[in-house]
Amino acid sequence: MSRKVAREELFKLVFESELMETELTECYETFIKREATKLNDNDSEFIRGYVNGLSKNNIEILEILKRNMTGWNVERIGTVERAILKISCYEIVFERVPIEVSINEAVEIAKRYGDEKSYEFINGVLAKIVVENRR
Repeated sequence: MSRKVAREELFKLVFESELMETELTECYETFIKREATKLNDNDSEFIRGYVNGLSKNNIEILEILKRNMTGWNVERIGTVERAILKISCYEIVFERVPIEVSINEAVEIAKRYGDEKSYEFINGVLAKIVVENRR
């Protein structure tokens, strides 16, 4: 599995957690039982690390998103958009993934799973997070 595919699996996990209003770690436990044979060690470690990081930093991630969403409320945006934004915010702020990689992957996932204009919204919010994070 490539990092791109692993990131998409992570998106599905976060989406499920948001949709079901369940802790991300609980969704991960179900996922790993179901998908363990499909994952290599690197993919498993990547997903587990992100699940732990997203869970640990969830409150701060939500605060960052709130500060950077003009005229929107985190709780009221679509589940797809919220899941993508949480992952990318975590990557940009906590993992120090190259900005271009994180934003490009987020936009691609949004184009695939989101509404017609989701990717534009996500791109705009992430651009604000990048500016805020560089200060």
